[in-house]
Amino acid sequence: MPRTKFQDLTFTVIMVLIFVYVMTFYNAGLESGVTWATFGYAIRHMWVEVIGAFIAQRYIAAPIVNRLVRRVFTPGEDKPIFIILATAGFTVSMMAPMMTLYVSVYHLGPCPGLLGHWLAKLVQNFPFALCAQVFYVGPLVRLIFRTLFRKQLAAPS
Repeated sequence: MPRTKFQDLTFTVIMVLIFVYVMTFYNAGLESGVTWATFGYAIRHMWVEVIGAFIAQRYIAAPIVNRLVRRVFTPGEDKPIFIILATAGFTVSMMAPMMTLYVSVYHLGPCPGLLGHWLAKLVQNFPFALCAQVFYVGPLVRLIFRTLFRKQLAAPS
């Protein structure tokens, strides 16, 4: 969807902010239950994860995901929904393990139980992250992006 480097950067920032908020809210809700305070907790405690997710997405996951998607699908020939779903699936498959490890190390530090904690959290987070990406966050971010760049996206490329 993004056509320029600025649009790509903007799309990444919007996606990271919303997705990290959703995942922080989800994990806080699992640990302490969901209350009105959980909404505020997530916004206050997501920022270290936002930095890690931005770096991981922009410089590690996105280049690999783009290559993987282009191996399987050809933009312009294949239906866009297949490309969107493949991108979502590959992205979550890369980002969930990286971010779960990052957050585990951030919260626990290097410790003997880190591997077990990381695997347990990954099993817990991956299905939610995939569903959230495909059904909620991805469509919301694309809507926000299309709204922000309506004129530029309408112009011929």
